[in-house]
Amino acid sequence: MSATTSSPELPAFQLLGEPVDIAQVEKGLQKLFLASEDPDDKSGVGVARASLINLALYNENQQDLEADSEVLSELTSESACRSLLINADPNGDDTDVRAWVQVHCQIDKKGRKTVCTEQISFFLSGDSPGLLRNIVFAHLDSDLPLAFWWKGEFSDAFERGLYSRIDRLLFDSESWSAPRNQFLRLIDAQGDKTAPFVMHDLAFTRMNSIRTAVANAFDHPGLAKKLKAGKGITLRYAEGNRMSALYLAAWIADRLEARPEINQSTPGKLVFSSTRSGSPSSLPILIEELPTDRLGTVEIDFDLDGTEVKVSRCQSRDFIRTRIEQRDGSAEEDWLPAKATNDASLVSDILNRAGRNRTHGRVLPMLLELLVLFR
Repeated sequence: MSATTSSPELPAFQLLGEPVDIAQVEKGLQKLFLASEDPDDKSGVGVARASLINLALYNENQQDLEADSEVLSELTSESACRSLLINADPNGDDTDVRAWVQVHCQIDKKGRKTVCTEQISFFLSGDSPGLLRNIVFAHLDSDLPLAFWWKGEFSDAFERGLYSRIDRLLFDSESWSAPRNQFLRLIDAQGDKTAPFVMHDLAFTRMNSIRTAVANAFDHPGLAKKLKAGKGITLRYAEGNRMSALYLAAWIADRLEARPEINQSTPGKLVFSSTRSGSPSSLPILIEELPTDRLGTVEIDFDLDGTEVKVSRCQSRDFIRTRIEQRDGSAEEDWLPAKATNDASLVSDILNRAGRNRTHGRVLPMLLELLVLFR
């Protein structure tokens, strides 16, 4: 690899810790676990290196480097993992790799390090086949699963040699210009493995609290019986949350065993039909934008012919509010904590839940059908 004059000197590089030669990464990490180079300084004695999983964050946008570094720092303060932060410029003139190391430690009352997690950062320049794969696999904590967070569109760096070793693939479909094409690429990649990676879409994870609130509301037998008389559903999404709204529509339809009628549907009105007992034979779902003065990601209203169920974020407190209004004017409310939907919280939630993410896998085929309307 040659030094490259095209490698940018980004201010965010200063946040990545101690620069090291690529061959000295492990030695650089070991030195950081000591408080100083003074052999008589015992403040580093007893420090535990905590790692239960490998977490790699990859991004080809240099403008995101500072934010990515902050997110990983927040994540490693909560989750025991070895983290790799990888920023790449595939259009660089020459092939080059730069590396930094740092540790994120919990400090006890006496100011001593106790539990520390490792972070290795890389800047890759140039379009070199297999460069990303080689850098990642050379610096993993061996025998631990790999969660790989890919930010942005999938590029040629997402190749079989890389994804064949990934256990959990994290991404955010809200950032994609053509979501359906990206999903088809992922499905092809999954089919290329005997033990395919588990997909985790942050756009789907953002709906966890809303889905829980909807499920809780229809746990009431009297309310569930009224679903058959349902006249329709209205979904309102905030800017940057359209994919989350489509996920929610697909999840509701899946629960009702309904199928999309693509020929009758438009981007603003999705039409579903069902032959399931207790489900409406025809169910329209309106898709609208949320007013800019409203807090929250997605709101949903159910019109059950005389009963309205409204699920939304409380505008004054951090709760998801479910309000059930009857035709006679009576109403009741239920409240659930509104989980944070920033990237660090979503990724932490995914890492803590583990599992096969079967709900996402079940609604994905229907989501792909709906995305035909949003080319």
